Amino acid sequence: MPRLLVAGHVTWDEVAGRDVLGGAASYAALCGRKLGWEVAVLTSAGPEFDPARELPGIETFVQRAARTTRFVNVYEGEARSQRMPARADALDPGRVPDPWRRPEALLLAPVAGELGPGFARAFEADAVAAIAQGYVRAVDLEGAVRPARWRDPGADLAGVHLLALSERDLAEGDSPQALLRHVPLVAVTRGWRGVDLLSRAGVQPVASLPRPEVDPTGAGDVFAAALLLRYHETADPLEATAFACCAASCAVEGAGASTLGDRAEVERRLAARERWLEEGEWDE
Repeated sequence: MPRLLVAGHVTWDEVAGRDVLGGAASYAALCGRKLGWEVAVLTSAGPEFDPARELPGIETFVQRAARTTRFVNVYEGEARSQRMPARADALDPGRVPDPWRRPEALLLAPVAGELGPGFARAFEADAVAAIAQGYVRAVDLEGAVRPARWRDPGADLAGVHLLALSERDLAEGDSPQALLRHVPLVAVTRGWRGVDLLSRAGVQPVASLPRPEVDPTGAGDVFAAALLLRYHETADPLEATAFACCAASCAVEGAGASTLGDRAEVERRLAARERWLEEGEWDE
């Protein structure tokens, strides 16, 4: 039985003309393992995806599909445009091995609407988080990805305790506060500007740890995984959010998952962040 189960598509992301492993599930799982948790991934992918090669040390249950989900990402400053020329199959929780149904923590990490309504209800997890991005996307006939209205957040978030989303995820006019009808805590990431932690008691801003940005891909997924794990460990949403900000600060410093921080590095940054907030100086 894994401590952390991550559900969602692994992907191939085209970067500078070559394919690299991507997908929220990949980044989140690698983050969880780096932080010392036993991690498993539930995904769907084509026959060329080799989990032992791409996700070493992470147990992976692959529902085989004709193709692996594929993205082409283009960044212009903080803005990103995407195309999705291929998509794997939706995930069927009924095919999950019985021991996997009782993880300590479950992270719903869809990228292309692959998790059906009430997906979390098929599991018995102590803590459940979701990443919003895969629920609020639409793909046109040319494969271009654009924001879309969340059709049924109540059904998708059934059984979820934490929701992580970027300030750019929701369609114009949609409010993250409205999602509190369906989930107790919502963390809205705002890049280097920090995080707004929303609860039914109000909004608590949490400072991030601004770092030189090499590649922002996957940083939000790392944030969500670290947030879930630390919240499960401490039951303190503010402490967990600060911890997750420091984990994400590692992720942006290198390409892909090359600079993910282990627990010692994240805790070092957490302590340095506290000094920085108190004294206004950043100690490398």
